[in-house]
Amino acid sequence: MNDPKQILVERDGHVARVTINRPERRNAVSFAAWQSLAASFENLAADPAVRVVVLTGAGDRAFCAGNDISEFAEKRSTPEQIEIYDAVTTHAFEVIRGIEKPLVARVLGSAVGGGFELMQLCDLRIAGAGARFAMTPARLGLGYTLDDVQSLVDRIGASAAREMLFTGRLFDAAEAERLGFVNRVVPDAELDAAVDSCAAEIAGNAPLAIRAIKVAIGEAVKPPAERDRDRCDALAAACNASEDYREGQRAFAERRSPRFRGR
Repeated sequence: MNDPKQILVERDGHVARVTINRPERRNAVSFAAWQSLAASFENLAADPAVRVVVLTGAGDRAFCAGNDISEFAEKRSTPEQIEIYDAVTTHAFEVIRGIEKPLVARVLGSAVGGGFELMQLCDLRIAGAGARFAMTPARLGLGYTLDDVQSLVDRIGASAAREMLFTGRLFDAAEAERLGFVNRVVPDAELDAAVDSCAAEIAGNAPLAIRAIKVAIGEAVKPPAERDRDRCDALAAACNASEDYREGQRAFAERRSPRFRGR
């Protein structure tokens, strides 16, 4: 059964914050929390008032420690259980990956294993200087599928993926920024201000244009034969036919901030 207390969703204007709320477990994601996480993102994807989503973990020790390994003996010990468990986590990742709204990771503390993968699903990743990162399947004897590895390689490159997966070691924030794991590193005390400022700046832009841009970037990283050019063109055309486009022109001419409404 889903436990909504493990996943908190708060809305502030056009910005929603999703918090993995298990600080006593370093925000390790339980089987129930994976289900709640998927449901939360499905709801946010369907909410027209939400323009930006921030993903974070409760407390100051961890963004997310990945799967709750303490559950594996009960919920992931037979081939049948593994199939069920993996189907739930795969669905959660697909829902998060598929949301057509900018997703910003606020990373304080450690992001390990599935937590690192969650962070990499975000469009922008802002980390505190004390953050640490690792991928640890080799330390657990856990098999990674081609899809798991491909997702990591797509985001951080084959060379960095090899080092992360072969060693299972912790990378500090400076290394993470250099290797492109994160977009920006700020002092821990300035993390909330940096994330809030970034989210507010995005939320102030035209949501139809942001959606078209996010979809186009997602298609651009695919092989040319797999790209949905027609959909990208249709989304761009919808922007150009929108009231927001006309509002942007008026605001520019009048030297004021635009008031976009997403239509």
